[in-house]
Amino acid sequence: MKKILLLLSISIIITFNLNAQVVWDSSWYCAYATWDHPDGINATGNRTASVAVFSPNTFVALVNHPVWNTAYLVGYRDADSMNGRLGTYGFGTAMRNFRMQWIRGFDVVEMLRPWDVAAGPNNYVYVANNDTVERNILVFELGTDSVYSTDYRMATVDNKPIFGIDVDASGRVYVTKEGNETNEYGRVLVYNSIQNDPAWGGVHFSQPLQTITMPELGFIRGVAVSPDGRLVYVSNYSQRKIYCFIGSPTQGYTLYNGFNFTIDDTIPGAGGRRPGPLNLKFMPEKNILLVACDTLLGGSSSYPYGRVYFVNPNNGEKIDTIDAAAWNFYITGAYNHRGDDGRQGNVSGYTSLYAVDCDNEFNVYTVSYYGWTVDKWVRTFELPTIPITILDVEKTETIPQKFDLKQNYPNPFNPQTTIEFSLTERSKISLVVYNALGEVVTELISDAEFDAGSYKITFDASKLSSGTYFYSLIEGTNKITKKMTLIK
Repeated sequence: MKKILLLLSISIIITFNLNAQVVWDSSWYCAYATWDHPDGINATGNRTASVAVFSPNTFVALVNHPVWNTAYLVGYRDADSMNGRLGTYGFGTAMRNFRMQWIRGFDVVEMLRPWDVAAGPNNYVYVANNDTVERNILVFELGTDSVYSTDYRMATVDNKPIFGIDVDASGRVYVTKEGNETNEYGRVLVYNSIQNDPAWGGVHFSQPLQTITMPELGFIRGVAVSPDGRLVYVSNYSQRKIYCFIGSPTQGYTLYNGFNFTIDDTIPGAGGRRPGPLNLKFMPEKNILLVACDTLLGGSSSYPYGRVYFVNPNNGEKIDTIDAAAWNFYITGAYNHRGDDGRQGNVSGYTSLYAVDCDNEFNVYTVSYYGWTVDKWVRTFELPTIPITILDVEKTETIPQKFDLKQNYPNPFNPQTTIEFSLTERSKISLVVYNALGEVVTELISDAEFDAGSYKITFDASKLSSGTYFYSLIEGTNKITKKMTLIK
């Protein structure tokens, strides 16, 4: 794992295997943090649990103080540290017991203990709410001057707490049912879009398109989905790991065992508290999974920790890090300080990184729960794009006789061909394509674990030139190589 110390004066270069060697310049820095000051006009005003980002510097912050029963949304447009907030809000104890309401005529639902929000089409804000009876997904809209109720909500009904939420590009909604560590497996409920399910604006109840049950007990927190809905990632905070599910909202999902992300970090002086993965976000176009890691409700002992990991979506490899706690210490000299009475512009001061999101320019946004801020992180390098390879692997009914790589078919081909391989035991493998000079063209599978079985994968060479190519199946010291020909 590569750990990055966030110093503006230092640019650390690390490389990782992708289509070829890619240079990753790891200089992330905090461009701004919204003010945390009772006289400021830009503060969220209380504990900030999550953020939903629509475009650069345009977002909605979720405030949730479960002890005070405080919960509300704060909209921002053209934000920086001291500008952008829409509307007028109190600060601190002035917001005790204030709960924003979703209202449609005589139908009123108060926000209560929500931990996550997600941005969807039409400037809609989806809230995973924990009103006592129905556990509703509430839908608001970011307007030009405030955040408003819509006509839409969906009751998840079974009275089990919900936590994380995400929305795919078609407006389908994914929400986690929490589970526990003793006798209840967490779940993800997948609901059809507002456009395609009238229940959102009608009876407010509908059967989910799919229910994904977790393979282990534990408190399930975040969920992230690829824009097409074919990849779903879920964090198990208790087990300190993330699961990857492959499929679709219409056909269902299966657990992909080749994805392995776990956290073994510790927090010095935190009284035994250990961080886990809380919130997740899939970065479109770049195909990078963002993982917010911290200790939930850890208090001041957890301030020395708070990170966003950048993760390869195919295998769970950590490829970069935003270490927000290290940044706080570098800027302020402490883990529990923010200068100018809470108005220092580029630091939250109190790391409690419970959520992560990104904009369409690939900037990253986090929150400081105890620092009462939304923080924007920018980079000084070009992010690479990671090809999604795991969706193209299909397990067949063939019983494997040996570790084997078959000749691709058709061959010659234009532009697609199928490659089959077999494993006699659970193995960590790579499937790599080279050109005639021996240079890596692409890694169809990159150091991923597969169960024993026979598999096939489609290789699309539409972006390559005609010629001779080689492909290798690699497992430890075992390597089989075949030749194929592309003719356009």
